[in-house]
Amino acid sequence: MNDHGHLTLSVIVPTKNRPHLLQKALASVALQNFTSFELCVVDNNTNAAISEQVKAMVTTFEQQYPLISWIYIHSTQKFASGARNDGMNATKGNYIVFLDDDDELLNDSLIIRMKEMANDPLLALLYCAGYSRIYPYPFKMYRYYHYNKQLHKTQLMMMSCSSIMINRDIFKENNLYFDNDQSRMDDYDLCRNVIELGLKVKSIPQPLVLINLHPETRISSHHLVSYDFKDVLIKKWGASAADMVYNYAEGVYVWRKCFGTSKMAYSEIIKILKTEFNRKPSLSFRLKYMLVTVSPQLFLGLYHIAIILSQYYKNKLVRQSDRVSVNQ
Repeated sequence: MNDHGHLTLSVIVPTKNRPHLLQKALASVALQNFTSFELCVVDNNTNAAISEQVKAMVTTFEQQYPLISWIYIHSTQKFASGARNDGMNATKGNYIVFLDDDDELLNDSLIIRMKEMANDPLLALLYCAGYSRIYPYPFKMYRYYHYNKQLHKTQLMMMSCSSIMINRDIFKENNLYFDNDQSRMDDYDLCRNVIELGLKVKSIPQPLVLINLHPETRISSHHLVSYDFKDVLIKKWGASAADMVYNYAEGVYVWRKCFGTSKMAYSEIIKILKTEFNRKPSLSFRLKYMLVTVSPQLFLGLYHIAIILSQYYKNKLVRQSDRVSVNQ
């Protein structure tokens, strides 16, 4: 790590099995119109050869972008949640941005978010809008849900870890970390902890991150070998989490079908969902699965329209709730 004095921002990028995707993610950070920050690559690989590739990549970036303080660490944590925690412990910035290794920061992502955080020392978590790009189709969807504390307690509408920035001091004061044992939905769990503690959260509508959905995402290419994470979340957060987890599980099978990475029969999927969740498949899932079976392109086109309408409706609810809160 280079000596850059007091650093106000840390960017943490956990990575596993995807050095070819990591390079684009790191480049998107290195090219930001922002200096004097640290970038921590958390190598969560168990394959020594891949780890060597990652280490060499960080060295190359460090030579090309010496104004950034580069950190490479290796993490033996089981999941990305623990790797992010290792990154938090290895860095020192007052504020932290997380970026998944297959996502990218858009122009001025860091400077815009830093200004927002610096203007309000009580702000614990900031999340931004973003674009979702679905490979290999020419769809790039704008995604944004305006924050409302009451609605977000039961209908969490934030995006991925790549869209959030946190205040380190506030998180340390409240002992807030990702759950090392959560293999999935650890960002959901963390954000609900922030809301439950009554900490200040803010959303901004600028699209500052690009979330890539593709056949190599963990959601599509890795088997859900264990549903243990659902029991932890449901026990902790109750019925609202049960609905979120089940929707997530159904979504996994839809996206795997969309990307052509699933060889499971529909009857087998239904059997697994019933065994693990004791629920019948939702009408939404049945329609989505049927559409993606007929044509992934048709499904994505309709999905795009549905997201636009859903966001409009949810943001309308938020605005109405905000007006009621102001008038009370």
